[in-house]
Amino acid sequence: MARHIDLSVTTSSSPKRADSLLAAQGAAALLVAAAGGIHLYLWFDYFHRVHVVGTLFLVNAGAGLAIGAALLARRNLFVVLLAGGYAIGTLVGFVISTHWGLFGYRETFWGSWQEAAGAVELAAALLAAGLLASFRQPVSSA
Repeated sequence: MARHIDLSVTTSSSPKRADSLLAAQGAAALLVAAAGGIHLYLWFDYFHRVHVVGTLFLVNAGAGLAIGAALLARRNLFVVLLAGGYAIGTLVGFVISTHWGLFGYRETFWGSWQEAAGAVELAAALLAAGLLASFRQPVSSA
């Protein structure tokens, strides 16, 4: 007996629900890409000078842009999990760097770029959580 997980969107008789899921997916994709874009800008602005953390900013930028593009192109469980994990992981890394430091660099918690990136990443995480809730659970065995 094979078990499978249906990764399709839960169908509804309401086209409004499908439209709202598509809008949420697009918004989450743009927010994840925006977080990557913010990190890319910050890398060019200053963080290319910071040992290790600068490289992490560049990796974060590339990951955010790639995950955002993947979420725009395709909606499946794995990509939505990546988007949520990216947003939460970036927020966790930021909190660690402000409280304890990260690879010898300690960031300040408040500032215009910190607040912008944090808001974008929090919104992306919340949208990803909402998208995850819209997927079906394992339903059948064959």
